[in-house]
Amino acid sequence: MTRLVALGIAFACCAGVAAQAARAEVHIYGADHETGEVVKFAEDGTKLWSFPNKNSHDVQVLTNGNVLINPGVVQEVTPAGTVAWEVGKPVVHDPESCQRLPNGNTMIADNAAHVIIDVTPDKQVVWRYDVPGKPTMRQVRRLANGNTLICASSHHVVLEVNPAKEIVWRYELPFPYLAQRLENGNTVISSGAGAGKKGYYLIEVDPAGKTVWKYGGDEAPADERLDWPSGFVRLPDGTIYVSECLSARIRVIAPDRKSFRFITSPAMKHAATIAVVKAGTGESP
Repeated sequence: MTRLVALGIAFACCAGVAAQAARAEVHIYGADHETGEVVKFAEDGTKLWSFPNKNSHDVQVLTNGNVLINPGVVQEVTPAGTVAWEVGKPVVHDPESCQRLPNGNTMIADNAAHVIIDVTPDKQVVWRYDVPGKPTMRQVRRLANGNTLICASSHHVVLEVNPAKEIVWRYELPFPYLAQRLENGNTVISSGAGAGKKGYYLIEVDPAGKTVWKYGGDEAPADERLDWPSGFVRLPDGTIYVSECLSARIRVIAPDRKSFRFITSPAMKHAATIAVVKAGTGESP
C-alpha cells in the first residue's frame, strides 16, 4: 500500500511538471508588504525587477507593460522605473486597491474615506460609491458587466454593487481578501484573518452562495492548509497561484486541486496581491 501511495504522489507531481512545461514561461509580480517593493521574479525565484512600493497591497500589470501600484498614492510605473501617471491627495488619501479599467479610468478603493472611486486620466472623479458601514477593505475589482466586487474585509463580506450603486449580491466569510468572478458566474474568494475572524482558505461559490469547492481551512489535510492566503491568480486552465503571505511562498494548485507545488524567491517576504503574466508581456498565461 505504501508503494502504491508513493507511486500515486510521484505521478501527480510528474503530471504537474508536465503541465507546467506545456505552458509558456511566466513571470510573477508581488506587492510585498514586508520589503516595501513591488518585485518581479521568475518561477525559479530569480529577481528580475523591483520598484519602491512602501507596504501597499495591490499590483496590476497593464497591457503596455507598465505596472499599477498604490504606495500611498496610485502610480503607473514603466519598466524603466519612471512614474508615468500618479494620483494622490486630495483625490485619494489611503488607496488600498487599484485597477486600470478598459476605458482608461482607474478604479481606487480608499480606506481613509471608505469609498470606491473611478478617476479619469486627468484625475477627475466620475463615479463614487460610499461603502455601507465604512469597513476596512482589501481588494476591489470591476467586472465585465460594469459591476464591482468589494471585499469589505472587516465586515466579513463580499459585496457586488452595480453602476447604480445597488447591492446585487453578497457572500459572507471571514476577512475576504480578493474575489474573482469566473466566466460561469461563480466567484473564487480568498479568506484570510482579521477583525476577530480567521478563514485561511480559498473557496468557489455559485451565484446562490453554494460551495463548489473549498481548499484550505482548519479542517483541511495538513498539507493543504494555507498560511494566510491573500492574492491569487486563476489561469484559464483552472490552475491557481495563491500567495501564502505569512510563509513567503506562492502555492501553485493544479486544476483538480489534487497536487501542488511551491514557488519561493529571496526577493519575496510577504507578497500580498500577485500578478502572473506571460514572460515579456502583460497577458495571462
